[in-house]
Amino acid sequence: MFQQIRIFCQRALFIAALLALWTEIVRFVEVPDYILPKPSAVAETLIADRWLLWKHLLETTEKWAIGLSSSVFVAVCISLLAFSNQTVERYITRFLVVSQAVPYLTVAPLLLLWFGLGAAPKIVLIILTCSFPIAQLTITGLKQAKGKYSVLATILRLPPGLALGRIYLPAALPSFMEGVRISVTYAFVSSVLAELIGSESGLGVYLSRAQSAYRTDRVMAVVFLIVAMSLLCSWATKFLTKKMIFWELKTNV
Repeated sequence: MFQQIRIFCQRALFIAALLALWTEIVRFVEVPDYILPKPSAVAETLIADRWLLWKHLLETTEKWAIGLSSSVFVAVCISLLAFSNQTVERYITRFLVVSQAVPYLTVAPLLLLWFGLGAAPKIVLIILTCSFPIAQLTITGLKQAKGKYSVLATILRLPPGLALGRIYLPAALPSFMEGVRISVTYAFVSSVLAELIGSESGLGVYLSRAQSAYRTDRVMAVVFLIVAMSLLCSWATKFLTKKMIFWELKTNV
């Protein structure tokens, strides 16, 4: 408990020092507000536009939640298919690697042409971005679990399906959760990027309008919200992982 409080205080002091340094640099160099506003100006914008930002944040979060859950479902299906057949695994692995070589910002305009300005292009972009790390880490975890516990499954005479559900999937859960932890931040950023290209509401729309009006304070306010949401999602995933993988924590004690 005391260690957690100490870590929290250290992080809070570090953030306070960064904000103080930011303020002094802007004041000393006399940087114009339209280039880099002071932290106090960003805080005033967060307070003044809190209800508008909250509305856009809810819209972005909704797409994030739908896209992330869809990514998890797609990644799990891909992982199970790849684990069940080596030939399928080779083709899926190559496809996943090739898919990551494509810049998704170039795909986003096509998604807007195909699906319009609704939620569909954002969700598809999130699935394309987040399915890879979850699927790749889950496949790796399943293969490691099979190599480690296949003898046990043979001794217990478990059918392949039962061995998968009782042994391999629980053993691969840490790898799966690590993929989810990586993807939660990717999903939120991808949702905002998709809204930047074309949307009717969301943080990306607010950010685009602020950029067009040269309101750097509003741009920084959105950046602050994105960072805060990414850190919150990462922390929530770590907390959920500790609750789900209790046996690993007990082993390490």
